[in-house]
Amino acid sequence: MSRITTATTTINTARLARRAAFGSVAVLVLGLSACGSDGSTSQAATPAVAATAAPAAAPAGKVSANDASKGELVSAMEAAGIANADKWADELIEYRPYSADDGSWERVAGELEKYNASPETIDQILSLLDL
Repeated sequence: MSRITTATTTINTARLARRAAFGSVAVLVLGLSACGSDGSTSQAATPAVAATAAPAAAPAGKVSANDASKGELVSAMEAAGIANADKWADELIEYRPYSADDGSWERVAGELEKYNASPETIDQILSLLDL
């Protein structure tokens, strides 16, 4: 009988340890998922970074097509109500540098058109850019 009791106690102890470990993992996962689920911290931090980085901004409140960071481009586009700002910022950065000789922004407009940007979106983006 004592062997059976010892074996049962060992099994029950192992089960309790597994349940405790599972419970700890479950609490940890739920806690971590609740910590950043709305993303408000990262969204709130992005505009503050863009607002303090003045060197890439042109005097009229525009952003430099050649020097602005991705965050600055995205912030400016989101503030202007441009959808898919992250995508358009990537495309602008990909085709750098832009020449001051292209005052009409034809090259930039052409690159954005490749990605099916509407004429309105292109006009909005171009209105935010400076060299």
